[in-house]
Amino acid sequence: MTAVVRGSIGEPVILLSGELRLARLDPDWFDVLKAANVVLNATELQSLRSAMLTFSTRRPDSYVITEGEILAVYRFR
Repeated sequence: MTAVVRGSIGEPVILLSGELRLARLDPDWFDVLKAANVVLNATELQSLRSAMLTFSTRRPDSYVITEGEILAVYRFR
């Protein structure tokens, strides 16, 4: 499960299943970007693209457990 949503104060947030961390853009990320296009403005989409490159080197901001699944939460600006 992957989702791009707004956090509690309106900041863009991406949720990734478990410990998933990708170091580069691969074909799966294009689906995430298409979905994010519905939620984010152009500036936020550019920030998301940049942030995706750092997910392999940074720790998640937090974790959420929902329906037995662990999601890593990354905030980006």
